[in-house]
Amino acid sequence: MLVQLLLLSVASAKVYLYGPADLKQRIEDEYRTEEIPSSLANFGNPPYNKVILGRVFVPDLDEHKQACNNLNPIDFSFDPDGINTPILLVERGGCSFVVKVRNAQNIGASAVVIYDDRQENVENVVMIDDGTAGNIFIPSFLIPKKAGELIHEELTNTLGPHYVAMTLTFEMNRPDNRVEYELWLSSDHQLARQFLQEFAPMARLFDDESAKMTPNYVLWYCGTCSPEYTTDHPDCVSGGRYCAPDPDYWGPRTGREIVMEDLRQLCIYKQTRDEEDENIWWDYVEVFSKSCVDRDFNKECSEKVMKKVDIDPNQIDKCVRDSFDGPDEKLDDNWLLRAQRDKLLSSGVIFYPSIIINNQTFRGDLEAPEVMEAICAGFREKPEACFSHEEEDLRPRSGIGAGTLLLIIFFSMVLLASILYFYRYWVRKEMSQEMRSQVNSAVSQYIALTEQSRD
Repeated sequence: MLVQLLLLSVASAKVYLYGPADLKQRIEDEYRTEEIPSSLANFGNPPYNKVILGRVFVPDLDEHKQACNNLNPIDFSFDPDGINTPILLVERGGCSFVVKVRNAQNIGASAVVIYDDRQENVENVVMIDDGTAGNIFIPSFLIPKKAGELIHEELTNTLGPHYVAMTLTFEMNRPDNRVEYELWLSSDHQLARQFLQEFAPMARLFDDESAKMTPNYVLWYCGTCSPEYTTDHPDCVSGGRYCAPDPDYWGPRTGREIVMEDLRQLCIYKQTRDEEDENIWWDYVEVFSKSCVDRDFNKECSEKVMKKVDIDPNQIDKCVRDSFDGPDEKLDDNWLLRAQRDKLLSSGVIFYPSIIINNQTFRGDLEAPEVMEAICAGFREKPEACFSHEEEDLRPRSGIGAGTLLLIIFFSMVLLASILYFYRYWVRKEMSQEMRSQVNSAVSQYIALTEQSRD
């Protein structure tokens, strides 16, 4: 059920065969639809609300058909729509999805289609990042074994050459001029913290009417605790109902600190809703993610951040205490965390950190510009915030103004000139000393020879 809910949310990324006509008809007969069943990977950067129409290629050597090793260059000069967007078709197996896509990207592919090596419903398969996909920027799909074999046979038939074209679509739901997106995270997750720091300035560009954000926190349960929830476990609250992994194993930190920070952030978001100002939450998590790390990840650091961003720590502390059903946070249940657990079980989220935009799971690298692009793709008509973001992208990434840049260039030139001056001075000095040494040596030898001739 969880997988089905998740896959329904990403069903708008689709694969179609564009041509040739006879192969297209064979695949339509196989699946009783023009669309080839597929699953979009959760890494790479899908171009939301855009289409890739490209010619399909296969690796030049049969031993490279799984793309598990470095691939030989391929001539990608021809494309059916005049825009060079080659799609590489490879077989599943032998290595991770990430390795295949990286090898294809390295030879210039714009997208990768992987065909299954077994008979199964590929829509139930999630191509998950193996932890090394940070430098992959092209999208990739998994399609059924039969469809892939038909396309591969067409491309490798000795009666060729054959030109197979494919269309990849990446639609984002656009019901109206309001986008609703949910974050699924943990307050101590490094990738989530980095994303929150980078995305906070972009999130503030939206007003409450155009974009509604909801943070959600992934909580574990204690598998070794009492089923009656009467165990005081250091990584849990509420008798083991809500837990987080021990962040430093046998070190002084505990998972309970993470759960309590998740709870504080939920209370801050609750205040955000009461005051109808999402910036309260963004202000806090941005500063907290920068300031409270490792041993400073605790209530004391959290309250310092609250004061810094004008949040009353007493008000948040009261919210935390009131959310428990009794006075003992170690054993008593918590209605805020209970709601989070229920929502997690019904949402279909199976990996985190993740983002759901207009009921679609965002697939791609969790980086601020890519997420902003996906959110803007969810508006029927883009608001000013999206155009402001696009203009911001045209500026230098470092944020250095033109005047400052000219000053830096000027002083760099002055510094370089000074270095050259002193270098020439040093060279001349060294040459002068060397010349004097050689002259003195020559004179000494001359005197010695004169003395010998006299003798």
